[in-house]
Amino acid sequence: MKVVYINTQSAIAQSGRDNGVLYDLISEHEAALRRFIRVRARANASETEDILQEMYTKLFSLNGLAAKTEERQDTFRSFLFKVVTNLIIDRERRAKARAQDDHEPFSDTLYSSKADEPEEQANIAEKLSDIEQVLDNINPVHKTAFVLCRVEGKAYREISDILGVSVSTVEKYISAALTAIRNKVQN
Repeated sequence: MKVVYINTQSAIAQSGRDNGVLYDLISEHEAALRRFIRVRARANASETEDILQEMYTKLFSLNGLAAKTEERQDTFRSFLFKVVTNLIIDRERRAKARAQDDHEPFSDTLYSSKADEPEEQANIAEKLSDIEQVLDNINPVHKTAFVLCRVEGKAYREISDILGVSVSTVEKYISAALTAIRNKVQN
């Protein structure tokens, strides 16, 4: 199955021959890259498509890659696998930073069965009220970073661009917000 990326396709058509050559070279190795991603990242079909999309975006954003590729076609395959490996490592780091394995998937059936109990509804409402109170009282920058990350799902890099601070500073902001929430909820 061949996936066509609308944005990438239109970018190729507009940028002409160089990107067409680059696209053809990548297409030659796409099946091997799919297998590699499935095995290396233990990714399902959707995650594999996401990683490939990120790879295309990254490669087509590099200036002069087509010209360099024509000179070094013998190492292009290795370069593609290195780019994909780095993308997989980045994804794993993000998942670890977000403690994604500890997250419980939201289940309508589980939530609705618990939410039907009045006592549970009161507990949930109380915790949400506590969290809102904490967010209203912490530093506004910490609150903004926390909301961008945990509510809107933005990456630390995106948040750092929005706030104009380093990624490390974003981590500290979110950590401070989480500590304040944890202290309030556990008391």
